[in-house]
Amino acid sequence: MLPATPALTTVRGFNGAPVVSGGEDSDCCPTPQFGKKRPIKPEKKPHVIDDVVSANCSPVLRPVVPPGGMSGIGRLRMQLSALNIGADTNASTTAPSSRTASLTYSESLRSPSASDTTVSSGRDSGENLRDSGYETRSGSGNSSDAESASDKRTRYEINLQSDFASEANERPAEDPACPCHKMTADDFEPLRCLGKGTYGTVLLVKQRTTGRLYAQKQFKKASLIVEKKLVEQTKTERQILESVNRHPFVVKLYYAFQDKEKLYLILEYGQGGELFHHLSNQQMFSEETAAFYMAEMVLALSHLHDDLGVVYRDLKPENCLLDAQGHLLLTDFGLSKVSVDSDACNSILGTLDYMAPEVILGKKYGKAVDWWSLGALGVDLMTGQPPFTGDNHAKTQHNIVRKKLSLPFFLSADAKDLLTRLLRKDPTKRLGYNMPKDLATIKKHRFFRRIDWKKLAARELEPPVRPIITNPELAENFSREFTKLSLSPMVTRSADVDDSCTRGPKDINDDPFGGFSFVAPSSLLESHGF
Repeated sequence: MLPATPALTTVRGFNGAPVVSGGEDSDCCPTPQFGKKRPIKPEKKPHVIDDVVSANCSPVLRPVVPPGGMSGIGRLRMQLSALNIGADTNASTTAPSSRTASLTYSESLRSPSASDTTVSSGRDSGENLRDSGYETRSGSGNSSDAESASDKRTRYEINLQSDFASEANERPAEDPACPCHKMTADDFEPLRCLGKGTYGTVLLVKQRTTGRLYAQKQFKKASLIVEKKLVEQTKTERQILESVNRHPFVVKLYYAFQDKEKLYLILEYGQGGELFHHLSNQQMFSEETAAFYMAEMVLALSHLHDDLGVVYRDLKPENCLLDAQGHLLLTDFGLSKVSVDSDACNSILGTLDYMAPEVILGKKYGKAVDWWSLGALGVDLMTGQPPFTGDNHAKTQHNIVRKKLSLPFFLSADAKDLLTRLLRKDPTKRLGYNMPKDLATIKKHRFFRRIDWKKLAARELEPPVRPIITNPELAENFSREFTKLSLSPMVTRSADVDDSCTRGPKDINDDPFGGFSFVAPSSLLESHGF
């Protein structure tokens, strides 16, 4: 066996910068404490480690190749599940980064017996290095000529997630199966206020890493905990939005998370603003325009009812957003309820002008209340006001329960027929009560004769209202009453709450907001293009 040639040159780190390395677990030889100091060759290319194994290294690394075996460096690499330069071998190598560097590791091979040597390192199964994020190129050498052998190298390309190896240790490891802790309020820059209520606020925000625009719905925990029903309503809204995430006419949920003070829902941003905003500008819509948006509401409601068993309970123009093209986006599921039985609801909830008589009377009710609301909303779209509005709440309630429906003369017979059948005070006689038969009746009704339902579901029909958008960040289609409000300065939180990964079932049960965090599937996140 020929004696090993002493090391000539070792360039460590990037761009020739020296790094401290050593020990048998290191990929580089320790700097010897004796002999002549190794010079650094300036002509070496950056991002290349030219590690020539010397006799001064650990015996594990000596380039002795047993018959039919592989070199010491090959055996060592078989013991490592991943190569991590300058870090412990158990540290995570998959930490995300906005930048990916590439390092080439060159290893000299000297074999006393083989004329052509191909090095393939992996697990005991013999899998290729490509499966572990490496790419292997073969080299050859001749044992009779040590100098020519030193020129034959095997190069390993390693994808680095950090600019420097030390940064990999500073980044927390992230479990791909647990992405909920990734998002916090600090990841989004607030731009405008879109709406404000008693318990929540909706802001237009920009994701700092991608520049994408979202609507951020915030709830103060202190305000919700005061009343137990509000906690349940908020959690129900989050659960329904997760379940309904793929419907074209329902607003999409991308993220949900919380900190010590607030709950956050990151929702699709309806650039076209509220349908109420456009209705206020035009006073009333034509029957053709009203038919288009009522048809999209029919598809959204039937999906909620039939596929999810959800009673919406708050259909009104303020809860109907438009996207940039002008299509409907149903939003705000805070008053919705998952109902298994046909008449399982008894809470008096909703907006009075669009509330069904059985709700006002305190009777048990079911999904038919949404079809009443659709009729009341249809009257509002085509006449400029709901059908039973009064001077005060008491008068409005009386009109809804007792007053006979009266429609203006300028509505067509088809419109009057549909609205009258939707606004029957007896829910068992109301159009929409007997499903799925009534759904087929609605779609075939002459009021919707210009609607191609298949094209509508595929969003292939051109919306009658085209929102004017010069800059999405200005929220031009939302009420100035909210967009002109100044935003409160963001308070730095000491710690964010991760309620689904780091705590056990007991902790989640003790926390009224346990399990709130959510991240949409990657396919949905990537399709978001604002």
